[in-house]
Amino acid sequence: MQHQRTFEALECSGLSLAEVVQHYLNMGGSMDELEVDAYLHGLIQLPSQERDCISQAVNELIDDMFSGGSYHCCRAPYSPEHRSNLGRLSPPAPRARLRSRLRTTRVDS
Repeated sequence: MQHQRTFEALECSGLSLAEVVQHYLNMGGSMDELEVDAYLHGLIQLPSQERDCISQAVNELIDDMFSGGSYHCCRAPYSPEHRSNLGRLSPPAPRARLRSRLRTTRVDS
């Protein structure tokens, strides 16, 4: 199911397979374009870390494409293992708290 929803996000966003594979490889992925294409079409299975790296590549490219405004596009899902590891991370600081922290640490000249 992860492969199917990742492929849907890729198509919905208008990204090409070559763009995704290039970004995936730059992020440390180890599969070639043929293997990624086969995975996205459900022909082969990949380890969860490779699947999540592909999902991350798709999501980052979508974020880059639509950084200036809102978008209604699919997102690539992550494996259950990835999602359970996210719960162990500390939550990000709220924006208001970050803004106030930036204001107090700014040095005026």
